[in-house]
Amino acid sequence: MDKLEAVRGSFRILALVGLLAAGPAAAVGGPSQIVIDVDRGTVLSHRLADQRWYPASLTKLMTAYVTFRALKAGQVTPTSAVRVSQHALAQPPSKMGFKVGTVMNVDNALKMMLVKSANDIAVAVAETIGGDEPRFVGLMNDNARRLGMASTHFANANGLPDDRQVTTARDMAVLARALWLEFPEYRDYFGIAAIKVGKRVLRTYNTLLERYRGTNGMKTGYICASGFNIAVSVTRGGRTLVAVVLGADSSSSRAETAAQLLNSGFRSWRGATGPMLASFAASAASGPVANLHDQMCGKRRAKSEEEADAEPVLAGVARPSALVPRFHVMDPVPVYTGRVSSPSTTVPMPRLRPPRPEESAATDSVSELPGGESALTGAAPLPLLQ
Repeated sequence: MDKLEAVRGSFRILALVGLLAAGPAAAVGGPSQIVIDVDRGTVLSHRLADQRWYPASLTKLMTAYVTFRALKAGQVTPTSAVRVSQHALAQPPSKMGFKVGTVMNVDNALKMMLVKSANDIAVAVAETIGGDEPRFVGLMNDNARRLGMASTHFANANGLPDDRQVTTARDMAVLARALWLEFPEYRDYFGIAAIKVGKRVLRTYNTLLERYRGTNGMKTGYICASGFNIAVSVTRGGRTLVAVVLGADSSSSRAETAAQLLNSGFRSWRGATGPMLASFAASAASGPVANLHDQMCGKRRAKSEEEADAEPVLAGVARPSALVPRFHVMDPVPVYTGRVSSPSTTVPMPRLRPPRPEESAATDSVSELPGGESALTGAAPLPLLQ
């Protein structure tokens, strides 16, 4: 009996060591996720949606939100100058890498920040709007409180590692919904699949734009501690849903998980009776922040999202994919430095793939967004999904 208990005790110790080695992600049970109906403001599904998490480059959604408010208030215009400072240039990748003193306009800076996820440009935008990054971060936190993002705190404008920079999937859904509803004139920024800088073409990390029909935004993120994050909006049949996934183990898993969640959301939204997002998990979350650093990076050098996205992914259990083969959405949108307006040529409209036989055209059609041409004065019109 004593020997049996000793063996059992050994297994318990090994299990505990394994759990600790797996890190907090194992303790919290995997990625945090939520799906919401944007128009109704209801929660369609959720899992660990109030688990504290590092937002990584989803932070740039709030950087964009504060910038859009400044544009709407007339504090800046799309052609206002954004200058690269030494502090901006010093940011680690992903980045554009323009030399100190390089000038671009707000319109081009937003495209670089949201498509390339350029950390240096996010800081340059923050300095333009706030005077310096710390004051801009104050605006970010003020807006987070006003929107009811009680579990979120920002410490920088780009999402680079900082233990103070935390959020939840629920709070990111609140922010994504606010962006969609408050700034319809700026939605198209999030739907750009690629930008062109000279001869370089820089593609978005949001692969759903070209692999999940009806996707129209928004943003991905990655640091070692967060894993792969995404907040994505999709419109089908006149209904817009947002899915947030925090802590996927690869870029492909992130995209697949979001697509599967959205499929379930579109199947169930008609009869869904979920809670209102505004009151769901609205109190400040407590407990430790999930930290995936050891699982994602171990003792290796921290990777940028660009580097992590390019790494090969080991094959998992085969299952039907919610993603389709890549289809052409739009040509790369040219961006420029210099305080100049973009050319006035029309950007080609996105071309969505034909529906599969099992899909209903009436149910899965993507409704046209309001607004016609881009409302950005002096900027090239951006495509509207239809």
